[in-house]
Amino acid sequence: MHDHPFDSLREALLRMGVAPRHARRAALELDTHYRQLVAEGLARGDGEQAACISAREALGTDQALIDRYAEMPELRAWSGRWPAAWFTLVPLASFIALFVVAMAALCLIGAQMSGYLHHVHVSADVSSRIDWAARLLFLWVLPLAVAAAFAVFSYRQRVALHWPVAGIAILCGLASLVNVHVVLTGGVPPGEVGAGIGFSVHSLPGETAHAVAILIPVVVPLWFAWRRHRLAGTTLD
Repeated sequence: MHDHPFDSLREALLRMGVAPRHARRAALELDTHYRQLVAEGLARGDGEQAACISAREALGTDQALIDRYAEMPELRAWSGRWPAAWFTLVPLASFIALFVVAMAALCLIGAQMSGYLHHVHVSADVSSRIDWAARLLFLWVLPLAVAAAFAVFSYRQRVALHWPVAGIAILCGLASLVNVHVVLTGGVPPGEVGAGIGFSVHSLPGETAHAVAILIPVVVPLWFAWRRHRLAGTTLD
């Protein structure tokens, strides 16, 4: 007897937009019912193969089961209903929100330390390292983390690959246009914190390289996982 006879059904439900938790529960319920029917058949004296065939016939065809669950709107995930918006606009909005929150936190920390900074001198080397760390956080770590999170989410939802790739590309493009600077010198004034966004033809090669450098580490693993899953035809999560 196959250990997971309803894996293909679960995959089909995921591809049709059913939320993962509902797809897993549907497969589990069907598997439990199927095993009960098989046990009843064996108890009647049927052979194992005959009991399995009879149990599947009693449950109905895979397509009928898929249609039954997929037609229930309460089982569909929001991301499955509107993948274009969910995997393009939501990652962008998430990055902007995290960026604003992190920048506000940095400004708050600077304001709290202003009294101390008025009485100390920060060397140019230390100030440069602080600026580098801030740019690393805002321009690399944040967009990479958001892009990776939505890549994993899209894979678990079995969303068509072009939607998360488009959303990640848009996110990386925005991140490449953002600039951040943190200058701490001590004294009066003790320094400044700023951020902005801009585009120029002269900086286009660097911005493109920046976007691609964030895009590749996220999209390539997603593509390999998606392709392996499609070829194998089994769940991996």
